Amino acid sequence: MKQHLQDAFRPLTDGSFQFCARVFLAGVVFGAGIAHQARADVAPIQVEKQVVQTPDYRGEFLDRSTVTGDWGGARQELANAGITLTAELTQVYQGVVAGGIDSGSEYMGRGQTTLDFDTSKMGLWPGGVFTVMAEGNFGQGLTRNTGSLLGVNANELFPEIENGYVLPQVTYTQFFSPEFGFALGKFATLSKTTGDMNEFAHGTGTRQFLNPALSFNPVIALTMPYSTLGATVIYAPTSKWISSFGAFDPHGDPSSSGLDALFENGATFAAQSRYETRFFGLLGHQLLGGTYSSSDYVDLDQRAANLIFPGLPVQKASGSWSAYWNADQYFYQPDSSVDRGVGVFARFGKSDGQANPIEHFASFGIGGKGVFPCRENDSFGVGYYHAWSADTRITTTTGFGDAQGVEMYYEVALTPAIMIAPDIQWVAPSQNRVDSSWNLGARLYTSF
Repeated sequence: MKQHLQDAFRPLTDGSFQFCARVFLAGVVFGAGIAHQARADVAPIQVEKQVVQTPDYRGEFLDRSTVTGDWGGARQELANAGITLTAELTQVYQGVVAGGIDSGSEYMGRGQTTLDFDTSKMGLWPGGVFTVMAEGNFGQGLTRNTGSLLGVNANELFPEIENGYVLPQVTYTQFFSPEFGFALGKFATLSKTTGDMNEFAHGTGTRQFLNPALSFNPVIALTMPYSTLGATVIYAPTSKWISSFGAFDPHGDPSSSGLDALFENGATFAAQSRYETRFFGLLGHQLLGGTYSSSDYVDLDQRAANLIFPGLPVQKASGSWSAYWNADQYFYQPDSSVDRGVGVFARFGKSDGQANPIEHFASFGIGGKGVFPCRENDSFGVGYYHAWSADTRITTTTGFGDAQGVEMYYEVALTPAIMIAPDIQWVAPSQNRVDSSWNLGARLYTSF
């Protein structure tokens, strides 16, 4: 990969440049969300550098990468010229079959559209990518029926609005060399391909696990908003190692620009590093990161009455921090150079436990991609998570305890652009007075 990136910055004989590095900006996500009504903030930014492969939209309906194809050749021509449009729709139907707060089922959906401009392919300058992303959701999720504070469907948590469409990301990325670059703008700290990246347990609920606790680490939820202004520096000394460090507004909003209150209440600093391993000759990764916010938060170690009754003083915690680690490792790959096979994953996180209601978090499981030769686009996963509640007066008096859960899914590729995934979850919510629930569902993903 690094040789491709180096070649991208060499002038060609006609004075133009060929750019092969694309950067995806995203973050660790997600909300610890107080039931369905309260959306929590999300986690820190990591930038992933990859070689740009121009999408191939051609082919018959059953074989092509998108439902709508190449639009009579126009879409392919735009992609070759550096303008790429992607559109995705995820629909989820879930029901509580036992336990929880209430039985019943819910249907909801989430759409996302991303427009990328590659400045090199457009004949402007090498190393630049403009990204604009719009997304929204509709319908009603299942979280309120289960009583789970961590949620059972990440699609209903983001983009932190109900039945609307917003622009959570407008960013510009520039690489000056294959090793060094920066990015700035309004970030959607949520992506299925980057962030707290894991081969088998990562995303926004559109693919892999539906439960957000198996896709991201909730200990970092407090210190980073889902959509916020900021800037980050990217350093990739080798093709196997990439690091980033950034500063972001700790109170962003996907439905506004955020310029009027930029850094008005402190700043969040996030650092992350990911390294590719080859244990036993098989692909794996190790990731380590952390966040620190200088913003003021509610101190959870005080009387709950201070938050309930007007006029009583509310104690503030000055700042909050988190540290996190994740790993993935294949133990079976038919071809070690291809991202297919079966492997394991694990996550661990720790927070200050004073402003953050989750002090420790751990998850682990097994995942697979394209295991069967005749089903190369199928995937599956089985995962378990446990969130340990912070030991504070508020969490104790309000009945906020530990949470845990298990999820199993198998995603069947009807075509490369249409995926259906049956899903089952057992969830023991953080609310001590709510019974554990069994939840069945199905997800339909379509790439247009």
